[in-house]
Amino acid sequence: MLFDGKLVREDCLKKIKKKYDKIHVGLAVIQVGDDFASTKYIAQKEKLANELGVDFQLIKLEKTTTKKLCELIDELNENEKVHGIIVQLPIPKDLDYEVIRNRIDPNKDIDGVNDVNVLRVFNHHPDALVPCTALGIMKILDYYQIPLEGMDVTIIGRSIHIGKALFSLLLNRNCTVTICHSKTKDLKKHTKKADMVISSVGKADFITQDMISKDAILVDVGFNYKDGHICGDVSSDVKKYKYLTPVPGGVGQMTVYSIYENLLKAYDLTNKKKK
Repeated sequence: MLFDGKLVREDCLKKIKKKYDKIHVGLAVIQVGDDFASTKYIAQKEKLANELGVDFQLIKLEKTTTKKLCELIDELNENEKVHGIIVQLPIPKDLDYEVIRNRIDPNKDIDGVNDVNVLRVFNHHPDALVPCTALGIMKILDYYQIPLEGMDVTIIGRSIHIGKALFSLLLNRNCTVTICHSKTKDLKKHTKKADMVISSVGKADFITQDMISKDAILVDVGFNYKDGHICGDVSSDVKKYKYLTPVPGGVGQMTVYSIYENLLKAYDLTNKKKK
């Protein structure tokens, strides 16, 4: 069975649209450079912002320094009309992303990358802003009522946005979680025994049939191009599985949506902070 990310997205959007109709919310996105993929992704964010009535502000910088970017973030942190801040990745290599991501007010950090939010997610804190891809995956699993408790999950990839965030979220839901990465020995040993495999490697045909059980749930976070077509990490030759998030039409549908679920929460957090 295929998980229908678009179906889940539309159902979730109906619920948050009612909330957005009653409030005025501001989102600031900072883009450094003109990366083509980033520009297209920002356009998707802006389109949904317009649908929801969000005050969307795109700040484009040709180039900058870590110091100047942090000063800009400070201004947005203090701006009461801005409830969410995103620094669009990738950014130039000469900028210090560790410093930049931790400069964002944790209560406006709707990408969930500030260390405060990383710790909040790990500790199952109610104020945690969860990285959007990870949040979207959890929304899909919950929509399809996947019984997570006791499940053996293998995650491939250890990024802050996906692997580490999902590790915390699934552990908090009583899963047994293994994180694998480029240095893992005998990856197949881990994936073969897993009830669910989550892959965010970014390599076409990375997950093959011999790596998984026929009853596995496959969450494909990969976004790759092969022969001119978009595909995920799971090979098209994989036919035996219990559930699969397709690419396109799966996790990607929920990632942009999750920005606006987080923005609602950030709105509440920043207003609570004023009181």
